Amino acid sequence: MHYIVYFIVCLLLVVLKTTIIPGVLGGLWLYDLLIPLVIYFSLYRSLAEGLPVVLLSAIMMDMISGAPAGIYLTTYIWLFLGFRQTWRFLDLRHSYLFPAIVVAGVIFQQLIFWAAASTSAGQLVFSYESIRIVFFQIVWAVVSAPLLYLLFHKLFIAADRLFSDNSSENGHSG
Repeated sequence: MHYIVYFIVCLLLVVLKTTIIPGVLGGLWLYDLLIPLVIYFSLYRSLAEGLPVVLLSAIMMDMISGAPAGIYLTTYIWLFLGFRQTWRFLDLRHSYLFPAIVVAGVIFQQLIFWAAASTSAGQLVFSYESIRIVFFQIVWAVVSAPLLYLLFHKLFIAADRLFSDNSSENGHSG
């Protein structure tokens, strides 16, 4: 039952990123809102919970974007696996490091996109406008990551409580 909540959150973030925000705010340089979700699942959820969410998110973004096939899948898997063991090195019980990790994820995704664009063009693709866009994406990540962390944390804890109460009432364990 948890996966229904995860799917709805994933779908809402995709719609927010691709439809609502561009329609309301126009040409704003917003980063990929699924990056915080992927990082949240990497840091705070089990592999069994996180991997299906990451795969679903990546497949949805690959299907609706005009990007090279599999670029979101590649990016999200690398982010998910790359941050999976971060808890060994950093104290992640508190959310104060979450924005910095999301910024690292945004930069990593932009590097992957830059490498793909350079590879398909057959030459180094670089512009000062792209640096400006990435700068604004980083600013957005710093501002929005704490809010998204709180949203994910409260929502998924509530889902955990709801589904654990229902399973214990129905005689099911865990």
